[in-house]
Amino acid sequence: MTARNVPMRGMAMLARLNAATLVLPTAPPGVSRQSHRDTRAQRGRAIDMLGRPHRHALFLRAGPLLALCLVAIGTVLGNPSAAFADAPAPTHGPFRVEIANDRTLRDATRGKDVPYRVSYPQEDGQYPVIVFSHGFGGNKDSFTTVSRHWAGHGYVVIQPTHADGLGRGDGDRSAGGPTRGRLRAGGLVAGLNDPDRIADRVADLVLILDSLAEIVKANPGLEGRIDAERIGVGGHSFGAYTAMLIGGVTVDLGGVKDRSFRDQRVTCILPISAQGTGQQGLTRASWAGLTIPMMTMTGTRDQGVGGQGVEWKKEPYTFSPPGSKYLVVIDGANHFSFGGGLGERSSDVTDVVKLTSTLFWDAFLKDSQTAQDYLQSDHLLEDAGGSYGFERK
Repeated sequence: MTARNVPMRGMAMLARLNAATLVLPTAPPGVSRQSHRDTRAQRGRAIDMLGRPHRHALFLRAGPLLALCLVAIGTVLGNPSAAFADAPAPTHGPFRVEIANDRTLRDATRGKDVPYRVSYPQEDGQYPVIVFSHGFGGNKDSFTTVSRHWAGHGYVVIQPTHADGLGRGDGDRSAGGPTRGRLRAGGLVAGLNDPDRIADRVADLVLILDSLAEIVKANPGLEGRIDAERIGVGGHSFGAYTAMLIGGVTVDLGGVKDRSFRDQRVTCILPISAQGTGQQGLTRASWAGLTIPMMTMTGTRDQGVGGQGVEWKKEPYTFSPPGSKYLVVIDGANHFSFGGGLGERSSDVTDVVKLTSTLFWDAFLKDSQTAQDYLQSDHLLEDAGGSYGFERK
C-alpha cells in the first residue's frame, strides 16, 4: 500500500502515537504496567510539533560527483556541534533523558578505542537497547534529536563513533586515523567498498553488544536499566549498510560470495537511506535470508553516492522477503534531512522519522500489540498523508 501528497493530520497521528508507543517494559515500583501506561498516555507528550503544515526539506540538486562529496561532509550538514548535542533538551517523550557522552570502549583484539555516547531514561525500569551506526563522516553525535526521542520513549540508545568518523565530539582524530587526508586523496568510494573497513564497522557494533555490562559499569545510572534480550540496530547511510549486515543481509565482499555478518542477538533493524544493488557487494539475493523485522526509510530526493535515486534506495525493501518488512518514503527528504541536524529545514522530515521508527521499535522490541496493529492498519496513511508514503509486506 502506498500514498503520496495527501494532507497531513498531525493531531490524529499524535493521538495514535500516544496509544501505540507508551508501553513500559517495566513499571516503576508499586505501579502496575497497565495503570502506569494509562497515566503516561494522559500526559500526551509522545512527540512534539507534528501538526505543522508540511514544508519541503532542503534539496541539494547535485550531480553524482557533488553527491559523493556531500556524503563525506555529512557531519557538517547533518550533525549538530558537540556543544549543541550536549545542551539541555526539551522533553521528547514521557521519560526524562540522561546522556553520557565522551565514553570509550577498548577492543584489545583489534587494538583500538571506540568512542560512544549513551542516552537512557532516568526512571527505573528495564529498557530495550538500540545501537545506532552513523554514516561516513558522521560520529556518535549524529541523529541526537532522534536518539533523544527514542530514549524519551523508553530505550537505551548507544551510538559509537566508527574509524571513518569526522568532527569527533571528543576532539580526538587519532582514533581511526587521518580521515581527512583519505578524503582529500579521493578515498570515499574506496572506503565504502573496503572489506576490512566494512568488517571493522560491524565489529564496532559487536563490541557494543559484547560490552553492555562494561557500559553499565562505566555509567552507574544504567544499573538495572538494560534489557539485553531486546536489541535493535539502526543506522544512516554507511551506518544503514552496517545495520543491514549485522541484521543478516549478505554481500559478495572480498572475494567471498554471500558473506554474512549476522549477529543473532539483533532483534530488528532500521536502515535509513540505505544502499541498493551494485554497490558494496549488494545483489538482488542479499536480502533473501533477512528473516528479522526491518523498517527502511528514504526520501523522494534522497540519492546514493553515484547519483542513484529513490527507486534504488527502496531496493532493500523491494528485495527482502515478506514478513514484518516496512518502507517509509518521506516527501522532500534528501540524504541529510533525516536526523534533525538541518534544524527547521528538516524538522518535518525528522518528525516522521521519530514517529514511524518509534512505532517500529515498540512493535518489535517491546512486543506492543497496539504498535503492531497500527503498522498493519491504514492509520499511518490516513493520518500522515503527504509527509510520507508507507508500504508493508
